[in-house]
Amino acid sequence: MNMKNKDHDLETTHHVSIVIINWNNWKDTLECLKSLLKINNSIFQIVLVDNSSTDDSITQIRDFARQIPLEIAEFREGELEDPRSKNDLQEKLVLIKNNINHGFAAGNNIGVHFALQYLNPDYVLLLNNDTITHENFLDELLRVACRNDRVGSIQPVLVNYAASAIDSLGQECYWWGAEDICMGQSLNHIEKGMFSDGEIFGSCAAAALYPSEVLRETGLFDEDFFVELEDVDLSWRIRLCGYNSFLAGKALVYHKRGVSGTLSSWDIIKGVKDGHMVRKWHCQSRNWLIIVTRYYPKSIIAKAIFRYPHKVLFTLFRLIYSSIILGKVSKTAKILHKNLKVRKKVEKNKVWSQIWQKWLKSSPTKCVNGHK
Repeated sequence: MNMKNKDHDLETTHHVSIVIINWNNWKDTLECLKSLLKINNSIFQIVLVDNSSTDDSITQIRDFARQIPLEIAEFREGELEDPRSKNDLQEKLVLIKNNINHGFAAGNNIGVHFALQYLNPDYVLLLNNDTITHENFLDELLRVACRNDRVGSIQPVLVNYAASAIDSLGQECYWWGAEDICMGQSLNHIEKGMFSDGEIFGSCAAAALYPSEVLRETGLFDEDFFVELEDVDLSWRIRLCGYNSFLAGKALVYHKRGVSGTLSSWDIIKGVKDGHMVRKWHCQSRNWLIIVTRYYPKSIIAKAIFRYPHKVLFTLFRLIYSSIILGKVSKTAKILHKNLKVRKKVEKNKVWSQIWQKWLKSSPTKCVNGHK
């Protein structure tokens, strides 16, 4: 699908590929697509990747497109490297049907790789399927992209679906953690212009715009992450390549971020039969240790151990226990060991020390009424 308005200016002459992942959640996906169809001005095309849904997602997506009407170009995962039938994709919704659930990282990579290879966009926008976009959000992202140098990523203001709280004003890293800035802070109302543009450490991939040439240089998501913190890792690599990330203060996206149930350490010890949560904890703890192993200087790790000993121990406990429960002890050990080699390359990067000295804070940012 290639949408554009007759009146477009500097910021809207760029072609954007929007990559969305669907997995057993067609209702949110269709609501997201409906909001995208209301976008003003910008030229864009959607690549929708279905991660082997077991519900009737494919049927629902086809029915939705038929009602618009909107032509779909469908591809199975095994057909993606075949150049045939890739020549006429204009004005079409690209639907890629994966054979298995590859997770968030690899699923997005499949969509981005397709876009870069066959659609040749100027920018790639990663967008969660549980988001609702404001009609001007993409133009605002492009405005910020065009007015700054060495742009690696741009994210909009993310608020929760009820517009009562902030979801993310960008990523930040501190001594033992990575968080979305001001996440969960109360927000009584959304006022136009209440947020200003500004530099951030990195962009939350729930809604993030990346220049295509940056992704070609930095590489896409590391698929070892599967899900959780893959965007933080990409933000580090963007920084290490000399690029900057920004918040577009006037771009607005609503995010129905899932709120999962919690398990206490005692629940896990007792062996609560919540396989989904155990897997989530495994990804969170393993991926955080990958980030620390790759990018954190020894001095910061030492400070974190003394300041946040409970967090460090709990991370190690969750990883060890979940690895045993899931039978992934050997695989996890190999992944972490592999990243010691990555660290050696990072330490040789000339801008690495500048990055961690500027962006690694002792604690998360405190926000008051949505402002840092």
